[in-house]
Amino acid sequence: MPKVDTVGENYYKPLELAETIGGWLFWIVSALSIGTLFVDKAAYPVLFEILQIAFLVLALLFFVQGQAQELYFFPRAEDKRRQELLSNSYGVSLTNEETVGYYNNDQTNPLKRLAASIMESTFFTREIVRKMLVGQRAKTLGYLVVYVIAISVRSTNLELLTVAAQVLFSEDIISRWLRMEWLRLRSEQVYDNFHRLFSSKQSFSRVAAQSQAIDLFSFYETTKATAAILLSSRVFHKHNARLTQEWDQARTRLGI
Repeated sequence: MPKVDTVGENYYKPLELAETIGGWLFWIVSALSIGTLFVDKAAYPVLFEILQIAFLVLALLFFVQGQAQELYFFPRAEDKRRQELLSNSYGVSLTNEETVGYYNNDQTNPLKRLAASIMESTFFTREIVRKMLVGQRAKTLGYLVVYVIAISVRSTNLELLTVAAQVLFSEDIISRWLRMEWLRLRSEQVYDNFHRLFSSKQSFSRVAAQSQAIDLFSFYETTKATAAILLSSRVFHKHNARLTQEWDQARTRLGI
């Protein structure tokens, strides 16, 4: 049966496009802010004015894009994913969106199926973020090294150092790296706790198991909302076959 994921098509693809646009705007604005430092206002007043206007316009667009992504596109996609997850687990219709083959477990108990689906999601999140972090760590370290070298050179323009600091400590470099590390750590915690819950063979008719499952579900949703990291579709598709096989092996061992 072919896989279907209308949530991804209708909500995560627009979010991915918004993030791509934001990435380009970030680097263009950064380049313009540095470029204006090297233009002599007295010698090239027209060029300086054009760069200033372009910087202001693009900086405003970058701000609007960031707010739209954080306050509209990201929560909208996460809300639809959560609604579809609950619909899939409890056999209800909270949304018109549909997924086929997105969650891979055979549980019929609604709460146990929800727990297994969240465990699967944290498994994939953990592994995909690990792969994404390879490049993010390298990029962050590279910029830190360049910035430290620039600080060490006394002849470096102070205004240039200020702009470089704004770029380095922006949402796209150090902040993004920290949020990715935090997402990986918290996803591992949820996965490990669900692994212990299923390994203990507790009945999901018991209040203790039910409360643990709901708590972990809330913990993971809070983690995703706070980190606000969009997982790379390129990394997912590249490693999906291997990760799916590993997940199938793990759930078979646990009997889920």
